[in-house]
Amino acid sequence: MDVQPGHCWRCEKILPQRTVPCSRCPMAVYCCTQCRDRDSIRHSAVECEMFGEKKCSACGKLGKTLVCSACNSAWYCNADCQRRHFPAHKKTCREILASIKQISSNLPRLKRLGYGDFPEYFGNTMAIDFLQLDNNEWYGKSVEEKQLDRDYHVLSVGCGDLRNTIMTVASLPTEYKGKLHVTHNDLDPFMMARNVLFLFMLVHFADTDEIASSLTTIWYSLHISKRDYDLVKTSLDELIQMSAQQLHDATKGLASVLDEELGYLRQVWKGWQSLECRRDNRAAINLRQQRKNMFEKSDRMMKDDRLDYIKCLNANDRKQMEKWFEHGLFLPCEANQRDIPFDNPTLTATEASKFTAPFGSPQFQASVFLQEDDLFVYRYLMSPKRMPFTVWDCLRVKEHTSGSHSSWMVMYHKYVTNLLQKFKSFIHQGRLLIRVSLTSCLDFPRHHQSLQMPNYDRIFTSNLADFVAFAKLLQIFKPLLNSSNSYSVIVTEIMGFYNNVPEVYPWKLPEPQFHKLRRDSIRDLQTTKAAKQMLFDYHNTTSHFLRYLRAEIMAGGFDIPALQDVPSFDSVKKCQGMRMRDFRKELNKFVPFRYRLNVRSLTSPTPGCRAVEWLLPKE
Repeated sequence: MDVQPGHCWRCEKILPQRTVPCSRCPMAVYCCTQCRDRDSIRHSAVECEMFGEKKCSACGKLGKTLVCSACNSAWYCNADCQRRHFPAHKKTCREILASIKQISSNLPRLKRLGYGDFPEYFGNTMAIDFLQLDNNEWYGKSVEEKQLDRDYHVLSVGCGDLRNTIMTVASLPTEYKGKLHVTHNDLDPFMMARNVLFLFMLVHFADTDEIASSLTTIWYSLHISKRDYDLVKTSLDELIQMSAQQLHDATKGLASVLDEELGYLRQVWKGWQSLECRRDNRAAINLRQQRKNMFEKSDRMMKDDRLDYIKCLNANDRKQMEKWFEHGLFLPCEANQRDIPFDNPTLTATEASKFTAPFGSPQFQASVFLQEDDLFVYRYLMSPKRMPFTVWDCLRVKEHTSGSHSSWMVMYHKYVTNLLQKFKSFIHQGRLLIRVSLTSCLDFPRHHQSLQMPNYDRIFTSNLADFVAFAKLLQIFKPLLNSSNSYSVIVTEIMGFYNNVPEVYPWKLPEPQFHKLRRDSIRDLQTTKAAKQMLFDYHNTTSHFLRYLRAEIMAGGFDIPALQDVPSFDSVKKCQGMRMRDFRKELNKFVPFRYRLNVRSLTSPTPGCRAVEWLLPKE
């Protein structure tokens, strides 16, 4: 569940002294009976089934039960009920085990080749707070016990952009006085070059009026003003000349990078510097046309997803988002696209960015592997499904952005700018230190050891589990956890759950079940029809996700041998000597196991996102 502790599960307001609990499960708490009743359709279909008492598959009695350890899909009062039901259950149980083997042999990661997608300049998941101290180290503790000046160390693997680090800093309790050390690890030099550029600008232009607002625009807007373009151009001119030590000094210790890796970033900066960005120049890169071509050439599925997204919005939001898809601007106030004179060079990359040279180093120039010159031309390569609105939770944007606004663009711009103001202030205090690493995630532990870096209180692995085996991620990152902190955690996420188990898509369910989902969504949302995207909130896929996890561990890969037999879920929970936080019995503390979609239709989280948190074993 994605509601903050101490808040109503429906309206998300802070809970009053007298609360209204769910009558079926021990988790959901509401501020009033109206909220409980309004949430009953969705909640009873998902979390109640996960956390509530189960019916015995043999006698039908509701109460405390034991789950069938073979299939995790049948529950029994006791061993006698299980024995009596086994003749009837045996066929289903064996079919589930067979399906796990089938999933294991067909995992997309076993067949995927290449580096991945183009640079995720906007990101692909909602921003999160890495620390969440009030729910972890500080939970239930007095001020004296909180260690207000303690430093924290975070590793973000496959880090993408800066949004999670910014969200973490902006979310720190005001009484916290320590330093935050963050290691950003990502093989994508374009992404990392952009991050370092932004960090440099925040320090170098700290005294410049509206630098936070300018940086928000540069981060997300297709076109930028002359003033903002000059900030970018000046920064690129200076960064290209710097050594790693000079960069460290110029950012007052904020950004650290090795000289050999800085060379990759320098090539990106030179590429951006070389672009003609004046839109009235006939030789300009013309990002508007490039973006239009990208949309038009996207495949049928991508176009359908965009239409489904628009369908889920109310009439006013739909009109605004159709305008945004047309202009691609991200500005502090409304403006005509024609009046913004410069293309944004930092939204470009080369098609070769999808590939890597031997040994995992970034591919920048033609080789025996890549000889087409066209692969090295800087152009707009953003995926059509990426938007600024999908990486900042619209619920939090509305909650924290006061006043009236002419559009979501203006409201979001103000929200991100406010976060950047807090981020800049924290940097100015010298309390943030960021190490940039372009090493392959599989090779990072060696890099970590050679540089004698400290161990981490948090390790976030983005959605690398879509590409790299869970067991491998746990194997290589477990030794890097701070074993002296009982709250140390490795967070693994996937975005492709439905791609891995496609039969669980709502529209692939048996007809009676599918029609029930439609009826539930129409009743709950009080609409006359339900778009496909609206159905996910009413479908409990937990048992299928357990099958996926067992299949994932069974498949092995990356020097971890595949298993001959289907592993039990109990063994999965102890993978590589870690301890999985069981999302069937308790809520995740860092990233929700799954997000509600319909309450945040503008943000529209990917339905297949699931998060699993792994802790060190209890001593």
